[in-house]
Amino acid sequence: MATPSQVPFPTYHDDTYEDDNARHSHASNATPRFSYLLNSVLGSPFLTTSDLPNDADTAYAPSIPMHAFDIDGDADDGADMEDVDGAFASVPRSFTVTRPPSPTPSFRTDTFSIVNWNPNIYNFVLPHATDTTPRCSMGFLPPGRRTVSGYPSAQWGKQHTPSASPLKPSRSLTIGMGILPRIWDALRDGSPAKKGRRRPGIPSWRDAGSDFDYHSDGSIDYANLQPLDGEEGELIDDEACFIDVRAITGMDILSHLPTELALELLSYLDLPSILACLRVSKTWNRLARDNSVWRVLFSRKERDGWGVDLRRASRASSLSSPNPSLSASRSFVPAPLEIKWYDLYRTRTELDRRWSNYPSAGLSADLSDDAMAEQKAVPKVWEPQVMRISGHSDSVYCLEFDSSRIITGSRDRTIKVWSLKTGQCLATFSGHRGSVLCLKFDRDWDIAEDTGCDNGMNNVDALAPRKGFLVTGSSDCTVCVWNLYAHPREGQEPAITADVKAVLRAHSGGVLDLRIDSRWIVSCSKDALIRVWDRETLELRTTLRGHEGPVNAVGLQGDRVVSASGDGKMILWDVASGERLRTFEGHDRGLACIEFKEDLIVTGSNDCKIKVWDANTGACLRTLVGHDYLVRALTFDPRSGRLVSASYDKTVKVWDLHSGKLVREFRGCHVSHIFDVRFDHCRIVSTSHDRKIVVLDFSEGLDTSLFV
Repeated sequence: MATPSQVPFPTYHDDTYEDDNARHSHASNATPRFSYLLNSVLGSPFLTTSDLPNDADTAYAPSIPMHAFDIDGDADDGADMEDVDGAFASVPRSFTVTRPPSPTPSFRTDTFSIVNWNPNIYNFVLPHATDTTPRCSMGFLPPGRRTVSGYPSAQWGKQHTPSASPLKPSRSLTIGMGILPRIWDALRDGSPAKKGRRRPGIPSWRDAGSDFDYHSDGSIDYANLQPLDGEEGELIDDEACFIDVRAITGMDILSHLPTELALELLSYLDLPSILACLRVSKTWNRLARDNSVWRVLFSRKERDGWGVDLRRASRASSLSSPNPSLSASRSFVPAPLEIKWYDLYRTRTELDRRWSNYPSAGLSADLSDDAMAEQKAVPKVWEPQVMRISGHSDSVYCLEFDSSRIITGSRDRTIKVWSLKTGQCLATFSGHRGSVLCLKFDRDWDIAEDTGCDNGMNNVDALAPRKGFLVTGSSDCTVCVWNLYAHPREGQEPAITADVKAVLRAHSGGVLDLRIDSRWIVSCSKDALIRVWDRETLELRTTLRGHEGPVNAVGLQGDRVVSASGDGKMILWDVASGERLRTFEGHDRGLACIEFKEDLIVTGSNDCKIKVWDANTGACLRTLVGHDYLVRALTFDPRSGRLVSASYDKTVKVWDLHSGKLVREFRGCHVSHIFDVRFDHCRIVSTSHDRKIVVLDFSEGLDTSLFV
């Protein structure tokens, strides 16, 4: 009995074809449904009724007896009969060819896709190829599977040239190079990574004697193929559509590196990248949490005003320890990596978040109903903890504070030292015969001498007084220079004492403002003069003259001094030569306060405006409008871009120095004019005519002892 692969296909053999008229005659006598089901646009590769043994055309009738198909004389062949494609006639199974099964999804490319791997067909096409590499058949299916008219057939195994087919070629094969270029286009578009790959031994589409070109290496010039006509469906490479997710696509390089190299790589990443590394794996999480990585991240924020003073770590441990010998042994400065930088970074980020909120914070009473409803949808802003300190018997004109204490001057002619943490009065000094209008001192003088090499000091040295420097100005026209002393105490804050070192007499009017640095003491007065003193010798070095009214405030930066006067002008001076460098004019009324840091100058005026100036060019960079009365005091940090101002309108405002926008506003802190204001990374401290000192603390619940 013949097998399906041995059935002679008329598509492959020219001598088995009849002429067109004869074929049309057979088609007219065939069952219409049977012919319709077994023919296709490409020319059917399967058995049709014209190929069956015809006995006076009755072989196609449903009533034909089973023995009519007894080819080998065996009457039992009827048992091997079956319906073909649902037709009414039955044909021997030996004369049928089963249509190949539909593909099923698989991750193996040789079992999914009509583009089948068939290494045998290329033994006919390229008989000299000796390798057994599987190749994509691209439509060159073996005999008994599929026929494409006009393309290489089984006769290529004999002649190596395509034989002419009497069948009418398919429309899709005659227009735009047919289905094969279309398959290639689909593969090329679906698999971008494979554009440049060619398997050796695959014939080109334009070989000699055919419609294809073969390269010498057997590769195909796909780039010159024409596109499809778009009539048939897309054919997509299953390798592009189905990816084996179980395949290993890479390796964890970071985990295989030495720890030192892995940490060095992580140190170049920014914060979002480090946070992403924390979620990759346990190994990445351990590396990304390393102390050295977060120290680098913290150091990058120094340009934004983030700073740490490691000396305070030993001081904090000393204060918390009841054992004085243990305190002495802990007085050394810790190594940088002994600090938990991850915790410091989180704490400082939270601290900055508490500062930055929408401008209407605390103004709910002034909002309309619609605005109130809109505000409820916004997360509640952080409200700082308020501490009010009382002790002065009259108006408090000036203040300065550091990490542990506040020093204030008052109209009651006294100078008081307060604990920043508890508000307790630590000391009171008297030396002026008039109101104390201004003061400056060396910040954190009691820890300034710790160098990290004194861990061997004895208990006597550990409890020795630490000496500081204080300068005050008064309405009595004098400048007093004080020696400050901090006396360490076991488990308590140091006791503060002071004595007058010198009294500087040169002004003929009240001393309204002061500035100090490591070289100079600068004072200004109602007499319209600015005096510059040598800090070491306390001798008068120069006097700056040029204002026509009282000089209400001065600023000092290096060898330059800037002064603000009630005449509405501010002047930039050179300290060494006494020369006037530049005169700024822009305010409509007299100036009340001024700050000079780096190359920025900020002024507050009786015109209720704040102006930001470029010290080098004299240009006004921006004007901040928001206060209702005289802007009495201000201070700013050029790195963080935070500016705090206080006014006679009883408000304290926080501004963004770079954009000029209002960030926060605090009302109700004082019930009268505010005379002075200062701030650091976690507090705002203000003084007022109401005799109160108000501390707004943003660091509640946070450990900010190391921040500066």
